[in-house]
Amino acid sequence: SGQDRPPHASGSPAPRDGAVLLSARDLGVSRLQPPRRAVARERRRARRSWRRGETLEASARGMTDLPPAAEHIMLDVRAGRALAVTGPNGAGKSTLALTLAGLLVPVRGTVRASAALAGDAPPDPGLWDGRELISRVGTVFQHPEHQFLRSTVREELEFGPEQLRRRSEGAGSRRDERDTTADDARVEDLLRRLRLEDLAEANPFTLSGGQKRRLSVATVLAAAPAVVILDEPTFGQDARTWKELVDLLVEEMDRGTAVVAVTHDRDLMTALDAQEVGLGS
Repeated sequence: SGQDRPPHASGSPAPRDGAVLLSARDLGVSRLQPPRRAVARERRRARRSWRRGETLEASARGMTDLPPAAEHIMLDVRAGRALAVTGPNGAGKSTLALTLAGLLVPVRGTVRASAALAGDAPPDPGLWDGRELISRVGTVFQHPEHQFLRSTVREELEFGPEQLRRRSEGAGSRRDERDTTADDARVEDLLRRLRLEDLAEANPFTLSGGQKRRLSVATVLAAAPAVVILDEPTFGQDARTWKELVDLLVEEMDRGTAVVAVTHDRDLMTALDAQEVGLGS
């Protein structure tokens, strides 16, 4: 219901329902990546030379010959809609998710963000810095503990909004006190909705597998990004927590958030009315 809907945080405003936010064209993705220093160097070079209105990408192409885990991928990620990435183990599902999120570079083809999503950043998510990513694309990793940075559950949820406040202040603007209050309210709401309230002061690494999974989803939603990319979000949930998690994702979609889920969960796909992108078939 509307009264249970979490308040908006400080992420990018959601574009209209159905608008394309991310697109992949003839995309090839690989688990194998060039050396990190080479990627960082290429990204710095591309970012320095980028001018607004250009479509320059950071890519693995030309740096090394990488065998693709999946290729010839064509898809659109749309506001308020869900996309389910399916396929057998080893088909490249998680690799595709990380590439869409700008965390891995493609070996061929392109990933492009719309002007509505990119804003004043380049259209290639691979060129975005951490604070640009956090307000635009939030990612839940296959192994949730890989994204934990803080010593308590509450601090994990507060991290994203804190980064957005620092970015806003660094750009010379002061955030309204009401925005900070909304961030705090959203954190409290997510703790309650995902049954983490009694664990707010616990160390994230001491949680059960299912609790870690819910926390990883909550940390992404706390920053209210326009696109949420989830790797097996319902894994390890019982019937009650599965429903609560799915209900929350449906509400986020109603707010205009785009959801990309790597999943084997057909019930999740049905609940989200997700378009399926099958790999390795």
